[in-house]
Amino acid sequence: MKRFALALALLSTSALAQPSPSVKSKARPPHRLAVLDFTLAGSAHPDLARVLADAAASGAAAAPDLQVLSQGDISAMLGLEKTRQMLGCTDDQGCMAELAGALDSDRLLSGSLTILERTSLLTVKMLDVKRSRTLARVTATLLDATERELVDAARRLGHEAATGEKLDTTGVVRVAVDRAGATVTLDGRSLGVSPLKEASRVLEGPHSITVQKDGYVRWSTTVMVQAGQTVPVAVELVPVLLLGEAARSRLWTWGWVSAGVAVAASGSAAYFGAKANQSYDAYKLASVRTRAVDLHDQAQQQATISNVSWAVAGVSALAAGGLLAGALLQDAAAAAPPQSKTTAVPVLLPGGAMLAVGGTF
Repeated sequence: MKRFALALALLSTSALAQPSPSVKSKARPPHRLAVLDFTLAGSAHPDLARVLADAAASGAAAAPDLQVLSQGDISAMLGLEKTRQMLGCTDDQGCMAELAGALDSDRLLSGSLTILERTSLLTVKMLDVKRSRTLARVTATLLDATERELVDAARRLGHEAATGEKLDTTGVVRVAVDRAGATVTLDGRSLGVSPLKEASRVLEGPHSITVQKDGYVRWSTTVMVQAGQTVPVAVELVPVLLLGEAARSRLWTWGWVSAGVAVAASGSAAYFGAKANQSYDAYKLASVRTRAVDLHDQAQQQATISNVSWAVAGVSALAAGGLLAGALLQDAAAAAPPQSKTTAVPVLLPGGAMLAVGGTF
């Protein structure tokens, strides 16, 4: 009976010493995913190979069970020469297995870009190298795509291949203009004429908006759009005539201010000139040397102030005259009716000669 109890205690102790299956699953390391440079075909620029790979790596990094190795990480681990030797093996299963073993990774992410005329085809594949099978393959076709759109597509495809979920990287810009008939441009592309019936879906990031209409000041701004966000843009156009009125108003204001300065400077010049004459007359009559020196210095100071005041008065008077004259001319031009077009009328002369007589009609 004692032997049976001892055996039962030993069995219980050995069972408690073993970790539970749930603990094992939690301690399991994540998969290591190496992202290779994209292969390019058609008219794709060579620099896009690394840029698209980095974008796909950033998209795949959202997967919780993946440790993503970008091309920078791969070059740091293998060295530049070894990386160059293995970059061309994206279609060779044996070479890819060797690369995965060198990186201690069990999965590879590779992509390709083909650009033919206006069409761009992006493909991203995630491979399980140890089992020699394709885990995911996603594609996207874009028309007249910019480099920014290609990079965004690579990011979305990398995310979808790694997680199995689509990634929305777009937002909405809604432009409302207070005047009808204005041309609205978004990132250099025309959206049409106001009022716009539909909002524009754009990639996240900064976007420039320009609104133009004849007779109004050109309006422009830059907005920042977040994924899933709707950004309202309210545009209030300012008529050019209002700017002309404001400019004429400023001419009148500064003209009268200059005239006031001229009058004040003239008064100061006359006052200090009279004081300088009085001090000089007192200087000539002074009988004490110290008194004479003080009156002489005082007369010089007052004369200097008077001369400077006359100079300020002259400059201000000239400025006032020019500003007020400009304001009058601007008002006259604004009040005048629009000029008619000059038309040339042919007049037939004796002998078959012809004379063009011009006039305003």
